Amino acid sequence: MNINNKDNIIWLLLDDRAGNCSQVLGIGKALKIKYIIKKFTYNKLSRFPNIILQNTIKHINVNDRKQFIAPWPKIVIGCGRKSAPIGLWIKKKSNNYSKYIQIMWPSYPFKNIDMIFSPLHDNLKNKNNLNIIETSPNTIDNKLLSESHIKWKNKLQPLKKPRVALIIGGNTKKYEFDPTHIKLLFKKINTILNNRGSIMITSSRRTSIDCINEIKKEIKKLKVKSYFWNTYDKTPNPYFGYLAYSDLVVVTGDSVSICSEVCATGKPLLIYAPKNITIKKHDFFHKMLIEKGIAKYLENFNIKDLKNFNYKPINESYNIASIIKNKYLLQ
Repeated sequence: MNINNKDNIIWLLLDDRAGNCSQVLGIGKALKIKYIIKKFTYNKLSRFPNIILQNTIKHINVNDRKQFIAPWPKIVIGCGRKSAPIGLWIKKKSNNYSKYIQIMWPSYPFKNIDMIFSPLHDNLKNKNNLNIIETSPNTIDNKLLSESHIKWKNKLQPLKKPRVALIIGGNTKKYEFDPTHIKLLFKKINTILNNRGSIMITSSRRTSIDCINEIKKEIKKLKVKSYFWNTYDKTPNPYFGYLAYSDLVVVTGDSVSICSEVCATGKPLLIYAPKNITIKKHDFFHKMLIEKGIAKYLENFNIKDLKNFNYKPINESYNIASIIKNKYLLQ
């Protein structure tokens, strides 16, 4: 195996889930070494648990399998349960030359995975190959925010301060985020702003049509200027622009990834997490951020506190990259 091939050191496994891709790309970016992207989609076999799949690429579409050929990389990074069989397959094909790094708990089997990074709120027992992280890795850094600041200057800079970025998630496997939650969310934000500033709003892929329609109704009631983008728009997504220009970011608590990305900006984070739709591990995550002074619950915030809302940005991408480098790339 040619270990001196500098163009083939790292493979990043990118599936069809934006959250997974962001985490993998964030680590690749933090490693500051040239990487190769392996993008693919899953087929119906991916519904089987990993205990059945083991080490295989049969659960991804046939055409996407063709890219997984030698020379094998030194490092493979994937995220989410379904990526683990791919990483283990590559590891086997390379005669254990390739080291597989898994983000998020993969379920069984896990022993042959070289390193696993899983969040504290998953409450996992100690494993030899398990590393605990506090937030999700992501691509946010000063360069990205600076570029986004320039890109969205004409659209967002004219908005009055304080600029509030409102990032709305949606339904989860257990709970439905419905229009009544949207109404209450806007009511709380209006109370905080008291007809001052502006609001930059975006929905997500999990936001229902009913909720999007309710958002549009609530926007019409606003007495401050707003900018709204949703996943059905054909215009560019202003999300990173929102993070660059916001003075305050409000996030629905169903999205650990978005909360983590805000943590990486150093911007004040307010979490909207109705108790009747917040699962236990998300509640644990929110309280951890609040205890660290990174976040507050939306209902507990007063706009007068904005000047005193400071913390050191946290991005696990760099922590994970450092561990990978020290173990596998600096030898």
